[in-house]
Amino acid sequence: MASFKIALLLGVIAFASACSQAPGTTTTTVTTTVTTVSADDGETGILTAHERSLIRKTWDQARKDGDVPPKILFRFVKAHPEYQKMFSKFADVPQSELMTNGNFLAQSYTILAGLNVVIQSLSSQELMANQLNALGGAHKARGATPIMFEQFGGILEEVLAEELGSGFTAEARQAWKNGLAALVVGIAKNLKKAEDLADPQTKLTPHQIQDVQRSWENIRNGRNALVSSIFIKLFKETPRIQKFFAKFGSVAVDALPGNAEYEKQVALVADRLDTMVSAMDDKLQLLGNINYMRYTHTERGIPRGPWEDFGRLLLESLAANGVSSDDLDSWKGVLGVFVNGISPRN
Repeated sequence: MASFKIALLLGVIAFASACSQAPGTTTTTVTTTVTTVSADDGETGILTAHERSLIRKTWDQARKDGDVPPKILFRFVKAHPEYQKMFSKFADVPQSELMTNGNFLAQSYTILAGLNVVIQSLSSQELMANQLNALGGAHKARGATPIMFEQFGGILEEVLAEELGSGFTAEARQAWKNGLAALVVGIAKNLKKAEDLADPQTKLTPHQIQDVQRSWENIRNGRNALVSSIFIKLFKETPRIQKFFAKFGSVAVDALPGNAEYEKQVALVADRLDTMVSAMDDKLQLLGNINYMRYTHTERGIPRGPWEDFGRLLLESLAANGVSSDDLDSWKGVLGVFVNGISPRN
């Protein structure tokens, strides 16, 4: 399984190789380095030597038809048009023109070359073992997800069945299914899952939102005390920040707890924080809250520094309240989004 899932990854993953290329470029690079392949020697994980042989045989038959590579890629972007935008060189080409577009055809045959090399090298663990981390890391940055490869594998299987007809036996189909399943399992550990993809507007991932809302729920009943402790630390660290609060700007820091105006401000901030955290899974409401905070605090002339300091002290307080390190990482990302939205860098 190890050799196959890494091997097939090199070929199938080529469909995303154009994502990081600048629009307007036409160069296509195909890696064809081949290491000496050892003979098939029984089972490799869930794949047997016979299954590897069936995969090679059916692929060798199908790749002789030059229409197969463009057919696979065309059917993939037709079934999932949102993925066409990942291919910068033909992202805006009408689908009706793709099969005659040079950049599209070049990408199609890049996939063919990649698949051809790796399928003929299924038994060479040495060839593939050093590639998984690099490939997973590279495509994680591009936002590729396991579901995309599942979908591509389904299209590949469909085209093979059409091209080979009766030659694509039930036994051969099962061999491909097993191999493609191994592929997805192998790359799932290295590619971003849907919950790890940031929303382009809020810059937050579902994973971050879930972590923050869950951990906040455990401490939200004590949010006033939490915010008050942060303010006290903040005013002691940087006394001039207290001057932004005219109604208690001249009150001694140690005398603030119990001061009516101060307690009102604490409650206001605590409730605003609660509202923003609760609204993170409602994009429009979240952006509305951030814009409101930005507008009202810009008028008061509050610089970015106090927001950053408040966020830092909030993280310290969350840690002291038992919030896990993983959840704290999510809080860091969320607070960064809040601060950047409320007080953008100049």
